[in-house]
Amino acid sequence: MLSLIAVLLAQATPGAAACARTDAALPRGLAGWNARGASLDSGKAVSMPAVDPASVTLVGVPKPSKPGNALAASFMVRTAGTYGIAIGSRGWIDVYPAVGGRTALTSSTHGHGPACSTIAKIVRYRLQPGAYRVLVSGVEGRTEKLMLVKGD
Repeated sequence: MLSLIAVLLAQATPGAAACARTDAALPRGLAGWNARGASLDSGKAVSMPAVDPASVTLVGVPKPSKPGNALAASFMVRTAGTYGIAIGSRGWIDVYPAVGGRTALTSSTHGHGPACSTIAKIVRYRLQPGAYRVLVSGVEGRTEKLMLVKGD
C-alpha cells in the first residue's frame, strides 16, 4: 500500500511529468535550440536533410564509415575558443578544417544534452578562427536538428 501511494505521489508531482523533454529551461548558451536558424553558425538550431551517403558525393570530407544516413554542413568560427555541435538524436559527429582537412579533429569533450531537453548529444572542439565542415553519420532519420554552441 505504501509503495502504491509513493507511485501516485510521484505521478502527481508537477516536475515529474512536466520534464518529458520540454526544452523549457535550457541554459543561456543553448537557448537558440528553440529557434530556427538559416545556417549552422547562426546561434540557432538548423534542421538539415540527412541522406544515404552512398547516393551522394561528399566534397572535402571522407565517406562516412557509420551505417545510416549522413549530413554535411559548413560553418565559420570568428573567435578562437571551444565550440560544440549539438544534435537532436544519435549520430557520429566529426569536424574537419574546410581547407585541406581530410582528417577529423580531436574532440575536447562530449556528452549528453541537459536534462529535460531534446538535445541528445553535444561534442565540443577547440577551434581557431576559420572555416570548418561537420559530418554527421549514423543518423536514423531523414532530417536532423543541429546547432553550433559557443563555450564549454
